[in-house]
This record gives sequence, C-alpha cells and structure tokens, in this order.
Amino acid sequence: MPWENRRFDVLIPLLVILLMIFGLVVLYSTTVDYGLSFVKKQLIWNIIGLIALFALLFVRERDIKRFPWLLYFLTLILLIAVLRYGVISGGARRWFSLRIGYFQPSEVAKMAVILFTAKLLSVSSRKNLLLSFFAVLAYAGFVAMEPDLGTAVLLVLLWAFMALFSKNSLKAFFTIFAILLILAVVIFFFGLKDYQRQRILAFLDPKSHRQTAAYNVVQSLHTIGSGGLFGRGYLKAPSTKWNYVPKNHTDFIFSAIGEQFGFLGSSLCIIVYMLICLRILRFLKLAKDDFWFLVTIGVLFNLLIHVFINIGMTMGLVPVTGIPLPFVSYGGSSTLSFCLQLGLILKSYAVGKGVLEQEAR
Repeated sequence: MPWENRRFDVLIPLLVILLMIFGLVVLYSTTVDYGLSFVKKQLIWNIIGLIALFALLFVRERDIKRFPWLLYFLTLILLIAVLRYGVISGGARRWFSLRIGYFQPSEVAKMAVILFTAKLLSVSSRKNLLLSFFAVLAYAGFVAMEPDLGTAVLLVLLWAFMALFSKNSLKAFFTIFAILLILAVVIFFFGLKDYQRQRILAFLDPKSHRQTAAYNVVQSLHTIGSGGLFGRGYLKAPSTKWNYVPKNHTDFIFSAIGEQFGFLGSSLCIIVYMLICLRILRFLKLAKDDFWFLVTIGVLFNLLIHVFINIGMTMGLVPVTGIPLPFVSYGGSSTLSFCLQLGLILKSYAVGKGVLEQEAR
C-alpha cells in the first residue's frame, strides 16, 4: 500500500453510514404504501456510494490531479445527452433511467466543478480564473435547460465560493461577481419560466400563494410544527402517512423527520451534518497544497449549502428548489456524488497527514 493511503479517518464514514441508516428509516415511512421498493433501491445506491468512497482513497494522488478535465468533458457530454435522451418527469428532462433507479448528470457536475476549479485556481492566474468561470457557466447553462435552475445557480455559487478562497485577484473576482449579479437580474425578468418566477414570489409572500406555488411550503411548515418537541411517533404521523406534503421522500423529506421525530430528532440530524462539516473544516490545515485546500473548501461549501437550502425551503426560509438532503433524501445520484466528494476529503487527509509525518521524521 502506497504511503499516501496509510492514514484513514474513521469518523466521517461512520457519520455518513449513520445518516444513510436514518435516511432509509425515514424513507420507508414516506413510501410505506409501496413496500420496500424505494428502500431497496436506495440501499443499493448507498452500498455503491460507500464502495466508491473507500475506493477513491486508493487512487493515487497524481491520477486524481490528472483527470479533472477528463471528468469535465465526460460530464459535459452527459449534460448534453440527457437533454435529448433523458427521461421526462414533472416537465423536466434531468435523468437517465437505470434498473436501480435514475441517474442525474447534474449531481456529477457538482463534483466535476469542485475538481476542475481546484485544478485551475490552484495556480494564481487571471486566465485560469476566467477559464474556470466560463467552464462552470457552460455547465450551468445546460442544467438550466433541463430545467433545473436551483442546481444551475448552485454550480455558479460553488465556483464563486472556491474562487473567493483562492489566491487569485479579488479585483478580478468581484468584477466577475458584478457581472453575475447583472446577469441574475436580466434572467429573472426575461429568462425564467413562469413557474420559476412564481416560486420566488411565493417565497416572498407565501400566504398569497398558499394554494399554488407555496402549497408545498405551507404544508411542510404545518407538518414540521405538528411534531412538537418529541414528534408524533414513527409511522404514526398523519401528514407523512397520507403524503400531505408532496415529494416528502425527496426534496421535502425533512418535513417527515420533523413530524415523526420532532424538534429533538430534527436537531440530532442537523448535529450529525455539523459534525461532518467540522471534521472537514479541521482537515483544511492538513491540506498538502492549494489544490487539496480548494477541494476541501468546495466539498465543505457544497455539503453546507445542500443542508441549508433543503432544510430552509421546508421551513420557508429560502425559495423551493430541487436540492436533496445529502444521504437522507431518496436519490442515488446525489448519494454517489457526495460519497465521492467525501472520498476526496479522506484522500486529502491521508496525503496531508502523510506529508506531515514524513517531515517530522
């Protein structure tokens, strides 16, 4: 075994497995009328994800640094292909149909953004900053065409956060950021579909849209609030049992957690996420170089923004988007993507720790 693979952090995989088990428990409660079909499919994806997480630890560092652009172009091809050959669901074409479920290329795009942005911005250069910016804009453009505006915006935010923490010129970064703000205003008035604009307006005034665009949020708020401190009990919660909240096994699964397990159960779930994030934050000081530092920053931000947006939209704190709750929401692509991202974190830890130990000898 190469020296760079001899250091291993146990806590992150254990916390991920804990979230996966909890996710399967909650998933069963929201899909009980379908038997174990959803749970079995998610279990398969969980196992695949964990294998990928551990397998990435054994990929040599030099190979990881070589393939960001290969991953970028392969993912770009998938994003283009899904617009033509993907499955249509709810008016969107975002998925390829597989026997074990659906595969969503935009989830892989999140990991690709982290890797190619870290590769380019690890070298301080205005050229690399602009190249990475337009590369992620290409991703965002194709994802928005699916349409999946939430993920498209998230990809750009992920790039912006990593660029902010890189050693590139702040002047160049803020120039690009100003362009993005102007672009966002133009898109809001001239580029959004009616339902997308309604979601934003419903977020600003949910009471006026309680029977239309804000229906999910209003139902979710009532459901979470009804759980009280300790919850109504597993499989005993009416809103979860009768699916009063649409998509309560995917985007709105946190409402099922709140109703069945109450404030206490919801808080414990959030604490597990915070423990993972704090562990990742601790690894920042072990980063071997700028590449691994930016990878760690990217994974940390991606995890935080997913947790914040998913929980926030179920409570009316942010507009509704199709952002899953990592390792808990039903969705194989998301699970695989986050497992691979945390695999990168474990690799960064192994490499950085190994260098420190070698220098200490």
